[in-house]
Amino acid sequence: VTTIISAIYVYTLNPIPIYSGNMMIEIGEVKSNNPNQIYFDNAYALKNILEKQYNVKVTLPKKANSTTSNNNLITIIIEDSNKENIKNSLITIFKYIIKRHKSKVKLYDNYIMTKQVGNIKINDNPINTPRKKLIVIVTFVTSLILSIFIVFFIDFIRNNTAYNKPQKRTSYPSDI
Repeated sequence: VTTIISAIYVYTLNPIPIYSGNMMIEIGEVKSNNPNQIYFDNAYALKNILEKQYNVKVTLPKKANSTTSNNNLITIIIEDSNKENIKNSLITIFKYIIKRHKSKVKLYDNYIMTKQVGNIKINDNPINTPRKKLIVIVTFVTSLILSIFIVFFIDFIRNNTAYNKPQKRTSYPSDI
């Protein structure tokens, strides 16, 4: 019965699809004769700012996960039910980063500006599709185990009450 109910529930379940979109940004740098590269922003610091201000997920290449890293690539990931909202949010974030870096560019004569690497990518397939077969199988196995437990428990109760009932004696030892 439980399995049938779960199957009906699962196959009538139509969650709101959530899509994922991302954009990669290369942080601008100052061109100089100095062998150490000077970036407009530390990738790790920019990651923290964007995550707190825009509530997005920002990933850095594996070697960039320390505060002393010289990596200048970040990937911004947004999840939403509307693809247009994802695109608009990514554009807004990119504009914010450009505005932030333009204020820092004024200090230098020779530089490479921050730029978007590639296009904004928005997945056509939602990321929250339910695994309907798995849900039905797990429900079946769980209900099977639960039913076996209930059968043993009922059997235990019946045997325990039959054992504790006072038995009616038909003959007494003194009557012999």
